[in-house]
Amino acid sequence: MDTRKQVLIVTNAITDNEVLQIQKAFNSEEAQKAEIKLSLVHVIPRLPTCYFNIPSMGVLIEKYYDEAKQSLTTVGKHLTIAKTDQWLITGKIRTEVLRLANKLGSSFILASAQQIQELQRSLFFKNIHQYAMIKNINQLKQL
Repeated sequence: MDTRKQVLIVTNAITDNEVLQIQKAFNSEEAQKAEIKLSLVHVIPRLPTCYFNIPSMGVLIEKYYDEAKQSLTTVGKHLTIAKTDQWLITGKIRTEVLRLANKLGSSFILASAQQIQELQRSLFFKNIHQYAMIKNINQLKQL
């Protein structure tokens, strides 16, 4: 029986307080004993394509990419997550996060309050009701 838990953290719209909560939870003694592997994902939204060139669109795309990369790197440093476990993806957040979670075999997805509603709505439409609000690290062990 594999007791290792894979946790995917969505860094889109994550706040500093949420990063600190995650850091505290996973640096506690209980978390050190549990086999938990953390991965990060940041999804860059696809911008609509035009039939003609708009110079500002290129600047906007570069800005999204730079901000996403910076956010991913910053959160990765705070949580000491290796670069190989950090993912930068382009597409719809619902689709890409769930696809990556499936690919990695994630047991849990941690997302900011803003993003979790989007992910839960997706699970609701697929008639999957296996999500839970995690308040502390002890709940991870029980699941």
